[in-house]
Amino acid sequence: MLALVPGAAVANLFEAGSVAQMAANVTVLPVAILVSVIVWLQANRRVYRQSLRLADAFGFARGNTVRCLLLGLGTGLMLVIIAMMLAWCTNELLKAFGDEAEPQKLVTLIAEEAAKPDRTASLIFFVVMAVAVAPIAEEILFRGILYPAIKQIGYPSLAAISTAILFALFHVNLLTFASLTVVALGLIAVYEFTDNLLAPITAHAVFNASNLIMLFSQ
Repeated sequence: MLALVPGAAVANLFEAGSVAQMAANVTVLPVAILVSVIVWLQANRRVYRQSLRLADAFGFARGNTVRCLLLGLGTGLMLVIIAMMLAWCTNELLKAFGDEAEPQKLVTLIAEEAAKPDRTASLIFFVVMAVAVAPIAEEILFRGILYPAIKQIGYPSLAAISTAILFALFHVNLLTFASLTVVALGLIAVYEFTDNLLAPITAHAVFNASNLIMLFSQ
């Protein structure tokens, strides 16, 4: 995760709140995870004196691809409904305390880009990052690496709760904190049920895509 530090430094070179800075921010995580996975595989090779394939490490070779895709689709749609209800409750609670909830900066930026006819390229970039790259990168990090790492030392409940909270905190938004914590627990559940990271990746992609569709339809 040290790779996040220089990545964040590069993002700060751009104007605060600009499209360029946001593009740099959403690119940092996949690069950092790629570096982390390479280091992890090399460490495994040196410590255990054997090569570990990604397909084996994340369950991609288990032969239950269709099942994972279908479960991921259903789970993703179910999590959208749950997240909407929790976000509404959070918003009402914040209003009761006289506070105003703000959407995620990336969501606001995508909405602004969609309203501009000359920003097709940047809009496509952010959509691809949200629907394809982010689900893969975040699932590898949170469900593929962090969750099993804590679970394997004997703390399965702590692994689920801590990584779910960390996942929600990672998105830096008070309005979606509760909903994303529950979403993360749902992604862990479908991962445990299938033992294949493809299932939570699919659910995550469906979740993000559904939210984008609702955003564009407003």
